[in-house]
Amino acid sequence: MAIVRKQTRQPIAHVDAGKTKANLQERLKAANLLTIPLDVRAVAEYLGLEVIEEPMDDDLSGYLEVRGGHWVVGVNAFHHENRKRFTIAHEIAHFMLHSNQQPSFHDRTFARRAADPSTMEREADRFAAELLMPAPLVKQMVSSGVTSLSGLAERFRVSALAMKYRVQNLGYQVNQ
Repeated sequence: MAIVRKQTRQPIAHVDAGKTKANLQERLKAANLLTIPLDVRAVAEYLGLEVIEEPMDDDLSGYLEVRGGHWVVGVNAFHHENRKRFTIAHEIAHFMLHSNQQPSFHDRTFARRAADPSTMEREADRFAAELLMPAPLVKQMVSSGVTSLSGLAERFRVSALAMKYRVQNLGYQVNQ
């Protein structure tokens, strides 16, 4: 069973990869979409991407491909909602950064692609992390006293593991 959200906005033109993250943040802020937790499905819709959920093998997280002349994000219907959110953000990253380089992306779960040397996959993961967990907002929450991984993960609606990687990449130490 596939779940489809109606596309209500026109797709935006691709932007220079060097300016992509800042440009997207500005656009989302102007559209009142820069919220915590981020409504990643609304962001995809804003960008003109159709998001569908469908059953997939467990080792597949999702994909980005052109269908019927439109970009479609597919997400594994069997995965946890937080994992789906990261997958959608990851596919948004491929759309923003790489869609002019190849026509489709089929992504394995993070654990299975951790050893993948692909620059595109690493870039998409970093972009997705920044989209879902913007550095200034993570730092602001930590400064305000939210210092547990579970507390931060709950606020940003991501997994504790994704939050752990994010805070470590921002220079924080994680005590076990």
